[in-house]
Amino acid sequence: MNRKLGTAVFMMVACTFGPMTAAAQDDAEETASIDVTGSGETATHECTPGSTVEITGASNNVTLTGECKSVTVSGSNNTVKVEATRAISVTGMANTVTWKRGHGKSKPKISRTGMNNKITQEK
Repeated sequence: MNRKLGTAVFMMVACTFGPMTAAAQDDAEETASIDVTGSGETATHECTPGSTVEITGASNNVTLTGECKSVTVSGSNNTVKVEATRAISVTGMANTVTWKRGHGKSKPKISRTGMNNKITQEK
């Protein structure tokens, strides 16, 4: 009798906590952080709607596919192409960021400080 009770309790616990574990893993994937640091790096990364991207350094060439939550670029002479994002922040000098679209019908929120930084929408 105890074996049957133990099996029943295990099944109830598995059914209760199993879906929460899967949901927690999905949430972790949705809030991924992508960091690119260095000099002269060339990289392509795929964003999820919760991805935050930080690009730091000099003369990096980065392509971001999918939808990013936010993109932050600091340093100098970085070139970044973004498929979609909610926000773009650029500091430093001579960085170029090109974006295709924001989320939904909204354009991304743009913040630019420093010298000769360019943020434009791809046509």
